[in-house]
Amino acid sequence: MKVDLGLSKKLTIILVAVLVSILTTTIILNNQTSQSDLATVTGTIETDNGDLKINWDRFESYDIELSNTLTITKSGVYHLTGSLNDQNVIVNVVDGKVKLILDNVTISNSTGPAIACYAADDLVIELIGENELSDGKTYASSYDEDVTGAIYSKADLTFQGDGTLNLTANYQDGIVGKDDVKFNGGTYNITAADDGIRGKDSVYVVDGDFTISAKGDAIKSTNEITVGKGFVLIEKGSFNLTASAKGVKAINSILIYDGDFTINSTDDAIHTNNYIGIMGGDFVISSGDDGIHADKKLIIEDGTINIKKSYEGLEAQAITISGGDISIVASDDGLNAGGGADASATNRQGAGMFDVDTDCVLTISGGKIYVNASGDGVDSNGYLYFNGGTVTVDGPTNNGNGALDAGAGIVMNGGTVIAVGASGMAETLGSSSSVYNASIYFGSTLSAGTKVEIKNASGETIISHTSAKTFNHMAVGTTAFKQGETYTVYVNGSSYTTFTISSVTTTVGNGSGNFNNGASGGMNQGGMRR
Repeated sequence: MKVDLGLSKKLTIILVAVLVSILTTTIILNNQTSQSDLATVTGTIETDNGDLKINWDRFESYDIELSNTLTITKSGVYHLTGSLNDQNVIVNVVDGKVKLILDNVTISNSTGPAIACYAADDLVIELIGENELSDGKTYASSYDEDVTGAIYSKADLTFQGDGTLNLTANYQDGIVGKDDVKFNGGTYNITAADDGIRGKDSVYVVDGDFTISAKGDAIKSTNEITVGKGFVLIEKGSFNLTASAKGVKAINSILIYDGDFTINSTDDAIHTNNYIGIMGGDFVISSGDDGIHADKKLIIEDGTINIKKSYEGLEAQAITISGGDISIVASDDGLNAGGGADASATNRQGAGMFDVDTDCVLTISGGKIYVNASGDGVDSNGYLYFNGGTVTVDGPTNNGNGALDAGAGIVMNGGTVIAVGASGMAETLGSSSSVYNASIYFGSTLSAGTKVEIKNASGETIISHTSAKTFNHMAVGTTAFKQGETYTVYVNGSSYTTFTISSVTTTVGNGSGNFNNGASGGMNQGGMRR
């Protein structure tokens, strides 16, 4: 039989082209997730800026020095001075609008809220000077059970002005809005027996300076029924949040454009049951659970995020990072595309040992990311894509976890990745990647503080990393690697070994007993997936 070798070659070329096309399509789709996901986040938010449309000049103005309980029953602008003891301000205006100007006011009420709005279209509170408000540890039986805040409003509630509000919530919550709650300037010092700020429909911060100490959540929105509500939107501001539960929480979505955040929380520092989008800001986070958690999608485009303490640093079903400077310390996984709602740090829900969920996707296309994790460093129960940016991982020292871990596969198409850790579950950066990478096994465990350098034939350093922990494996990928070229590995300045890039993934040293991961994934040894 005569075999047409030319035809065989053509068929091979066509098959390879088809496979490359499929892979490229998958890569392109994942590169596009940032824009589509951000549109998804913003599409879940319906803001109400009705306060900006109110012409207060057309309303009557009243100057009132407080001495007894004040009950407001008609629209207008009320300029309040003075103080109340065991009394309060009540707003009850059907189909009306009220502005309260708090001008160095002191209000304390031992049997209920300091300010209570039972009816109005809009309530605007403007701050001048220093204002002190507090409620009682118990409320009188005449109050409905949903009246739980030192400031309570059934109307849309807006805060503005350059003054300060010092609020002590002895009963439960600091500020409670049953509709939208908005902040457009001002300084807020809130101590709360439960939640600091709770807006049912939304909490929208245009600007402001917030120091909140809460036994519950610091800032939260709770509406899980109305489409477009149940969100927290922050344009800018300063936030110093201490919470015995979560720092910032929303049933729907959280969108942050800018701001300075210091969050110390027992539970997640930032949490939604839906989506989170971070466009900028400076974050310093210490969390007893996740640093930032979204049940569905987490998108980070910019900002400086320093997670100093966490169980898991960033967690969502899908994570897309296209920019920013991110540093994470985690007692479990650093970045985890795990899917589903999380549990408490002390009662985690585990999944099966080899669970793979292809809906879980972690895509990094830009930014600078550092992870120090005791569990998996960068983990996806599905796909893991490195398309750009710089990712450095000081991974686990135990063989039950890996510096990199992906259930359905790792693909590297750009950027630089350096991941060191124990070799027991070491994975490569993917044999179907378009960036050349190396999987380096060291003959012995190297100590913390060891400096590893990789230099090309010209002596130029293309990779340099000083490990924070012990390790015996390094997965490294960079666009500086070229096929056919030889590189030298230096350990603490001394030549350790040389290798030649012979294929997309080059294994250096003895990788016996370890599963190296290709684009199709492969099985992990022993590790638990969530």
